[in-house]
Amino acid sequence: MENESYFKKIECYLKPSYGLKCYLNYSLHERTFNKKQAVKVSELFSSSLIFISKGTLRLYAVKEEEETTILFWQKDRLLTSLLTLGEYTGKEIYAEFLEDSAIIAYREIHTGNLYNIFPQYRELINKLYQEQISDLILHAESLAHLTANARFNNLMKLKPELFNLCELKVIANYLGIHPKVLSRLRAKAVKR
Repeated sequence: MENESYFKKIECYLKPSYGLKCYLNYSLHERTFNKKQAVKVSELFSSSLIFISKGTLRLYAVKEEEETTILFWQKDRLLTSLLTLGEYTGKEIYAEFLEDSAIIAYREIHTGNLYNIFPQYRELINKLYQEQISDLILHAESLAHLTANARFNNLMKLKPELFNLCELKVIANYLGIHPKVLSRLRAKAVKR
């Protein structure tokens, strides 16, 4: 288990106290997932804080058998619980593992203690929620204001490996463009 990477990532947000670090280290466990495995978000978030130690996840929603890709998350990412997201959207929310993956988390029974004993924990969770909301807002803004070409180029620059991990129709859905348009944009990019 990669606890060292876990704590290095936390230190990007705040310097955890010795007590918080010890408590988290004691309560952490690792879960592994196979490529193409999909789980409901309610099953994935067994704690308020998870760390993707290996792999790539796709967050998507399903309503009346139609899938909408919301976000992609990659290795070395801390996430907070999105359990209520489905309630607000009226959709089932899932995470699909695009490659063999692992997450590090603690059991939910520790959440109360973490909030009550360590004020830093609340600060960390707030920062992570803000980051996740920011990701959603930035993606929504790009769908609303950028051309298909600009959205494609941004994704190629930021997450080119996604094109090797999932089907083009999934990426097209995420970018809000038709798969044929994505194929043309990709062909032009390869020619350059």
